Amino acid sequence: GSGGSGAGAMEWDGPPSRQQLYRHAICCAVPMVGFGFMDNLVMIQMGDLIDSTLGLTFGLSTLTAAAYGQVVSDVSGTLFGNTIDAFASRIGLPSPQLTHEQLRMRATRAAGMGGAVVGVTLGCLLGMLSLLMMDLDKRERLQRQRELRTLFSTLMEEGHSLIGADYCSLQLVDSDGKHVFSMGMRGKPPSQEELDRAFQAYDLKASGSVDVEELAEALQQLGWQTNPAQVEQMLARYDAEGTGQLHLAEFRNLMSSIIYDDEVKLRVREGGTRHRVLTTGQMLNIKDVSSNPLCANDAYKLRGYDVRSVLIGPVLDQDGRVIGLVELVNKKAAAGHGTGAVADGAQAETAGETAHLSGEAHGFTRDDERLLEMLCAHCSIFLRSLS
Repeated sequence: GSGGSGAGAMEWDGPPSRQQLYRHAICCAVPMVGFGFMDNLVMIQMGDLIDSTLGLTFGLSTLTAAAYGQVVSDVSGTLFGNTIDAFASRIGLPSPQLTHEQLRMRATRAAGMGGAVVGVTLGCLLGMLSLLMMDLDKRERLQRQRELRTLFSTLMEEGHSLIGADYCSLQLVDSDGKHVFSMGMRGKPPSQEELDRAFQAYDLKASGSVDVEELAEALQQLGWQTNPAQVEQMLARYDAEGTGQLHLAEFRNLMSSIIYDDEVKLRVREGGTRHRVLTTGQMLNIKDVSSNPLCANDAYKLRGYDVRSVLIGPVLDQDGRVIGLVELVNKKAAAGHGTGAVADGAQAETAGETAHLSGEAHGFTRDDERLLEMLCAHCSIFLRSLS
């Protein structure tokens, strides 16, 4: 008998040769490489996107997000399958020159199936290379950050008022031990006078405005881990006139955003206050920032508010390692707070236990330290339950 193939009708010539089977396997494998690559790439990317957005919002599991990603991938394969086949037919693959009878033979079908299996496997493996460029810990970090906001809102919002501080912040230690993630600052908003003084500190050129270079240098002094592109985006967000510079009113809006930012990666300055608490694991009480060598006064000026006194407590894990810091800034000198009478005697008793520096009339007291110790213990328990 006779039949047709991709190259036209041919006379019956017995079983296909080894070369014909090899070419047939190649022709079946190449389109499947493209299909497998697209299928896995779309599934991984869409699954990750759904996992980090809808998954967090509605509490979907990672497997559920992956299933939704597979749905999108299958739809894409249906829509673009013919395109992949057409592309494969145009790249000049050698034709096996098989007749209809030869195409129906078991050896031919086995060669085609084997080629397709190898092709789709190779394509899926190539699609998995996108995992090398993905943030695989993103979902876990976002989930942890979301749960940490609960801790932050319940403890930090009340912490500054309970202890009587202007500001309170929670900072989590990064895995490298050289950076901390600040979960934002809570407390009273900075005054206009404080922001004006901060503006003068940022305006290094005394031009009456702050440009990208000045903003980047100031943020670097604060320990922010940013690149020039991020600084430009930050400035452009508040640059109403599009001049690439921030004037005083725009600068005030920027500083309010910086102070209350949800998550900022900060460098731990060696020899500074955070470094002291991280290395010693002990609370640090500084009653007068201006006369303390541990404090980078220039950096404090850049924060956008005046800093007079600081109390920093360590958050410890089960093994006694410091995994976080709670920082209180500026003890309020309000009457009737109830701790001033105890402070003088208590500080004398614990001079060797905690770093106290006199000089400011109103600083954090021993009672404040006890309250902060309890606050840090609650943070530790909560973080332990997350892990």
